[in-house]
Amino acid sequence: MNAKKLITAVALFAAAGSVFAADLMPFPEMDNFKSTRTRADVRAEVLRDRDQTAYAQNDIGNFEQSVPTTTRTRLAVRKEAIEAAHNHQSTNIGYSGS
Repeated sequence: MNAKKLITAVALFAAAGSVFAADLMPFPEMDNFKSTRTRADVRAEVLRDRDQTAYAQNDIGNFEQSVPTTTRTRLAVRKEAIEAAHNHQSTNIGYSGS
């Protein structure tokens, strides 16, 4: 019984595949296409466009970043963080973490 099912499945699969393969070139305007450009022209255009794209991508990062400055010391920032953590714990007394 399994052999019959297997043969039937393979036959249906083959029939379905041939239906889809029948229409490989659905565009008739591509049958007699004549190019007006040479392969060298197309390659030169691709290389030119690739260079312009690379230039544009590199142009994004060409700016000078300023170094941030502050008047506060590390100790003051640390003290503020500890104080904020203590204040945060006291406001979330009922929070169990889940």
